[in-house]
Amino acid sequence: MSMQAQAERERQARVILGDAERQIAEKFAEAGKSYEGNPIAFHLRAMNMLYEGLKENSTIVIVPSTAVESMQLGGLAGMTALTMGLGKDGANGHLDGDGKTPALAGPTGGR
Repeated sequence: MSMQAQAERERQARVILGDAERQIAEKFAEAGKSYEGNPIAFHLRAMNMLYEGLKENSTIVIVPSTAVESMQLGGLAGMTALTMGLGKDGANGHLDGDGKTPALAGPTGGR
């Protein structure tokens, strides 16, 4: 009798899980319809999702290059990385002859 009761509990759990999956799919379909006619809202939502994922300290987010290009983050990401490098010891760790300006192409400053 206990095996039958356990089997029934497992069946009910699968039914509940399946119903939850269906509800989630319906919500995703609704969200898709709301973004369908508003690409700017979709763009902002994608950027917000990326931001939420990145604000955790040890988070690694893999973003397809097409998404980065469509969000126009390539230039922003490059500038951020460059700024972070310049803020430490200068790009490539070298400074121009004046000792203040980071060299961009090695120790000679690309000259």
